[in-house]
Amino acid sequence: MPKNTTADVVIVGGGVIGCMAAYYLTRRGLRPVIVESEGLATGASGFSGGILTPWAASNDPEFLALGKPALELHRELAKSLPQETEIDYGYDLKPYLRCVFTEDGAKRLKEWAADRVKEGVKADWLTPRQAKSVTPWLTGDILGALLTEVEPTIDSYRFTLAVFQSAEKRGASMVSGRVTGLVSKGRTATGVRLGNGGTISAQHTIIATGPWAGEASEWLGWQVPVRPQKGEMVYMDLAHGGHPVPQVALSAWDMGGAITPKRLSETIIGATRDDTTGFSRAQTPEARDHLVAQAARLSKWVLDAKLVRHTACLRPYPADGKPFVGRAPGWQGVWVAAGHWSVGVHFSALTGKWLADMVVDGKSAHDLGVMDAGRMAHK
Repeated sequence: MPKNTTADVVIVGGGVIGCMAAYYLTRRGLRPVIVESEGLATGASGFSGGILTPWAASNDPEFLALGKPALELHRELAKSLPQETEIDYGYDLKPYLRCVFTEDGAKRLKEWAADRVKEGVKADWLTPRQAKSVTPWLTGDILGALLTEVEPTIDSYRFTLAVFQSAEKRGASMVSGRVTGLVSKGRTATGVRLGNGGTISAQHTIIATGPWAGEASEWLGWQVPVRPQKGEMVYMDLAHGGHPVPQVALSAWDMGGAITPKRLSETIIGATRDDTTGFSRAQTPEARDHLVAQAARLSKWVLDAKLVRHTACLRPYPADGKPFVGRAPGWQGVWVAAGHWSVGVHFSALTGKWLADMVVDGKSAHDLGVMDAGRMAHK
């Protein structure tokens, strides 16, 4: 790549949000350039649990209402992307049992279920006996469970790879480098400055750097309200103990812990949420043992399993629980798409499509006002 070059749009960050923005931009005829300092999906995008659900972050009704159009976009992608790229990213829909162990938990989960039913989600309350008839893996002493079947799982790395490869076929590119600042005329950005002294000129810059979004605060003169949160997971060969591979996802809704079967990988036990370690991605035996103990509350069969992998990644944790998506406060030509926390893969398509619509048309059929990037700057 020449030291100084141009692009229709420059995207800072090669995770699922940046790649999805590139995907939809190419479908509008633009040729974006992604700048990535480490590699495609090397952060949370490549190591997340890959559960497509809006219900793992904010409970804001406006935010949750965006979950349905986000899922619709994923259904469309699940039909087109594997055919186009020949990458099977494991899109799979299995039943999900949210289990409770306490009276208070049962009360709160039933209230939560009532809200989902109002949204049009089919959610069935099951007695312990009914829940255990759904899967032999559920051996814990539960008080009840909620059965749903609306949250697909995917392999998040393969998904991001498929998205990028599709965008690349239509003119997107990715370059290795580190963005150190904006090139601007007053408060209008005209591109980015790279660590090697070069520049990429573009009318639009999208900052999609996940937990590292705070590094852009100095460039923007605005403190981006996103910080890292470490999440650890373990992968287990649950058939090792002679038990069948689970076909139902389980979570201890009021106590913590989850068992998530995946079509293309071992079953996931996870995940932790650690706000104390900064940018450390170190795996810890304490987290591993904690995850196994939580999962064993749901199923004693976990104790017969074989640990085959242990991962840690950094989620982009937003100050108020909702992503920051939109124009950077006080700037023209700069967009922020950060703070998607544990729902980044789920909302990646909706975020990417909205950004492409706004860059090309200045408007979108989707209203992402609840994610307004400047909402905290306005307070």
